[in-house]
Amino acid sequence: MRVHLTLEGSLSTMRPSEAEVARRLLRDLGRVASGSLREVAAWCRTSDATVVRTCRAAGYDGFQDLKFNVLRELTSAGATVPGRGSLIGHLDYADDIEAGLKASADALPKAVRLLRPASRIVLVGVGASYGIGLILNDVLFALGKQALAVSDSQMLAFALTPPVKGLVLLAISHSGESRFPVRAIQEARKAGVSTIGFSNEPASELARYVDVFLPTQTVEPPEGSFSIGPRICQLAVLDQLVGSLKTGGSSRSLATS
Repeated sequence: MRVHLTLEGSLSTMRPSEAEVARRLLRDLGRVASGSLREVAAWCRTSDATVVRTCRAAGYDGFQDLKFNVLRELTSAGATVPGRGSLIGHLDYADDIEAGLKASADALPKAVRLLRPASRIVLVGVGASYGIGLILNDVLFALGKQALAVSDSQMLAFALTPPVKGLVLLAISHSGESRFPVRAIQEARKAGVSTIGFSNEPASELARYVDVFLPTQTVEPPEGSFSIGPRICQLAVLDQLVGSLKTGGSSRSLATS
């Protein structure tokens, strides 16, 4: 569906508030087709103006232009989106996981090409993202890879101590704006270390600095994620990464690594 491709392709240039609206719209374009601007804004838990800005950031003249294109495609293609089922859906982890796997599919082979020959892998994160790093750390060790999860400047300095040949740094940050992961990426690049970023925001500072960017597409519920939803989606993408790293193409579950 062309509208899906247009919205997905515009995420990397949108502000975080606009990207959040775009991700919600991607889950259920049926609401655009059947609802008013005010109804769609209320569903997205945002203002009318933010929805309009999102539409314009994606290249449409405004909400009505987006709605016209959605209705035109539904008229010609029926009431479903290929691979997504009914347009009137429910925002759950399955939708987020599917969207994240699709968004990261092109970047996964590039990340594998960096990680497969690496002699050491540094995993950077803070808070819940550091917890994801610890899980990946254990899995990489099971695959015979030297890995080190770091969460502070002292550990980072140790990890980047020369020689750095064969070292790859993977930074995890849901927002892409956490200061320590961004600084770690900058310091790694100065040292000549290849970098991989993992974030929900393709327009974030972290995404701009890394050699390879792995996106997720988690839609935040209005009451907050409590770090659970985003981490489930991160693990799903990492599951694909580990599977490809292990087999050269087919998946392998993190739980069985």
